[in-house]
Amino acid sequence: MAQHAPTLLLATLGSEPQVVTLALQALLRRGEVIDEVCVIHTSSPQPRLAAAVELLKRTFAARVSGLGWAGRTRFRAIESPAGPVADFLEPDDFRAALATVYQVVRDAKLAGRRIHLNLSGGRKVMTLCAMTAAQLLFDQGDHLWYLQSDPALVAGRDLLAPDPAQITLVEIPLLRWSPAPPIMTDVALAQDPVEAIRRVQGNRRAALRRFLDQELTPAEREVALLALRTGATDRALAARLGKSPRTVSHQLSVIYAKLRSYLGLRDDVRVDRRTLLLELGELAADERVRV
Repeated sequence: MAQHAPTLLLATLGSEPQVVTLALQALLRRGEVIDEVCVIHTSSPQPRLAAAVELLKRTFAARVSGLGWAGRTRFRAIESPAGPVADFLEPDDFRAALATVYQVVRDAKLAGRRIHLNLSGGRKVMTLCAMTAAQLLFDQGDHLWYLQSDPALVAGRDLLAPDPAQITLVEIPLLRWSPAPPIMTDVALAQDPVEAIRRVQGNRRAALRRFLDQELTPAEREVALLALRTGATDRALAARLGKSPRTVSHQLSVIYAKLRSYLGLRDDVRVDRRTLLLELGELAADERVRV
C-alpha cells in the first residue's frame, strides 16, 4: 500500500456543518487521504452552532460510507484551548482565536502533517485568524481552500453532494514568508502567534541590518544613515561630510543599486531616497545604529 503523509482537514465552523463535509467530499474525490478532520469554533452557546457540532460528531461516528471514510478519518471539535471565545467584541477575543488556530496548525506541522484549511465557515474574524496562521506556518504541501456550492445544495443543507459538479474547492494563493519550511525555522519555536509575527519581523529587520553592515562600504553606510536621519540634499550632505556633491551623488546611486539587488527588485522599479526611507528608516532611527 502506498504511503501518504498524515493529512488534516482543518475548518472554521459556524452554524453550517455542510461546509466541513462537502469540503471533505471534494478532497476525497481529488484522491486525498484525510486522516483527521478538526473544526474550530467559538464557545458561544448558540443553538445552531451547538447543533452543527453535534451533527458532525454523529456523522463521523456513523462512518458515512458515502464519503469513503471507512472509519479512517477521526473528528474533533475545538472551542479555544487558548481561552473561551464566545464572540469577537474585544481585542483579547481576536488574540485568543488567533492563538487557537496557530496552536492547532503548529502542532500539526510539528507532527509532520499536511494541512488542508477550509475557510468557508464561521465568522470572518476566524477566517482572518486562520489565514494569519497559515501564512506563518504553511509550507508547499499545505493548501488553503474556499468552498463554492450550488445554491440548491446550500438551501437544502445537505451534508453530501449527489453530483460532484455541485461543489468546487477554490484554492486561495498564499504568499509564504520563507522559502524554507517555516516549521524548521525559529518562527516555529514561538508558542504564541504574536511572538511568531515578531520573529518574522525581527528576521526581516536583521536582514536589513546585514545590508547596512555588510553590503555597504563604511563610506556608503555613513552617507546612507545621514541621508535617512536628516533628509538633507546631496549638496548639504556633502558639506556635512566634507565631500563633493558629485561624490555623494555617486555614492547614493551605488547604494540604490545595491539595495535593488539585495531586495530582488525589478530593473524598471525606481529606487531612490523614498525606497531607502521605507526599507531602512526604522533602522536609521535606532540609537544603536550610529554613523
